[in-house]
Amino acid sequence: MVDWPRLHLATTDEAAAFLRVNGYDLQEPQAQQRLRDLLWRSVEYLERTFDYRFPRELTRPDSTLDLLMVASDIRNPWQRIACVLLKSMHIINHVEATELRARLPLDEEVLFHRASEALDRAVHELQAEGITLVSYRSSRKSAHSLFTKILGRKITVAAQIYDRVRCRLVCEKARDIVPLLAGLKDRLLAWNYVVPGQSRNEIVRNEELVEALRADPDARRRLWIRLAVEDAADRQDWNRFSAAGFRMVNFVVDLPIPVPERTKVHSVGDRLGFLVMQPVEFQVFDRQTWDRNEEGEGSHPRYKDRQRWEVIRRLEREGEMGGGA
Repeated sequence: MVDWPRLHLATTDEAAAFLRVNGYDLQEPQAQQRLRDLLWRSVEYLERTFDYRFPRELTRPDSTLDLLMVASDIRNPWQRIACVLLKSMHIINHVEATELRARLPLDEEVLFHRASEALDRAVHELQAEGITLVSYRSSRKSAHSLFTKILGRKITVAAQIYDRVRCRLVCEKARDIVPLLAGLKDRLLAWNYVVPGQSRNEIVRNEELVEALRADPDARRRLWIRLAVEDAADRQDWNRFSAAGFRMVNFVVDLPIPVPERTKVHSVGDRLGFLVMQPVEFQVFDRQTWDRNEEGEGSHPRYKDRQRWEVIRRLEREGEMGGGA
């Protein structure tokens, strides 16, 4: 997100929707105050650390919406510098949400249920608007599954496991995937919190994606996609137990979750805001791809078998570490 040169928001309504999926409803006074605080601290950080100087129009806007609209208007002379401020706000927000989660006595099960409720609401709204889903399921990885995943990978520590909360969606047709993703982005998923290096697309070809966006002016405006081919080496260890023919669209998003519990920790106060981040892995399929994946080596039981045998091999290997470790 930090590498993007501009936003693509056409109206203040789109800007307000973008803030809502980031956890900030401008109808709430605490959201307005938190955004002002993030802006002031971003200005202070950038001026002190990098000797930036900002015009008053950006440091004292009537609303955060104004800053977002400037960052979207390439004709505005302050467009790039508005993006600089927003990128800094984005990072401060994320760092402090992480600190808030570490400080609060939050039960993981509570966060899972709050994330699941947000997912359910978004999916039900999309279905009411005509998006057809063959199946939809959110789940939380069990403790034993977490242990097995860590044991099966050489470079993984517990903090790097992003699929503790998962959402699996199966569309009727592959062409339904793009409208589904566009709808989720508008209602639930902050594209600026998609976790880098954790995405894959093996169903929708880039050419088809571009055509889908061109065919629907509304989708083209709402879903700006930077097409990039990720290094194949990044994927190899990421999901190395999947069968060779396994296909899906997959990505991980940090989902902002409001936490009223912060008011119970007086030492935290308002400094860290009122949001924590819950990573959620999204797996998206069309029916044909899903059925094909579940045949033979691509099935989930076969996947788990390969994973278990690798863990056993690593646990029982002898001699390589000077004593059977």
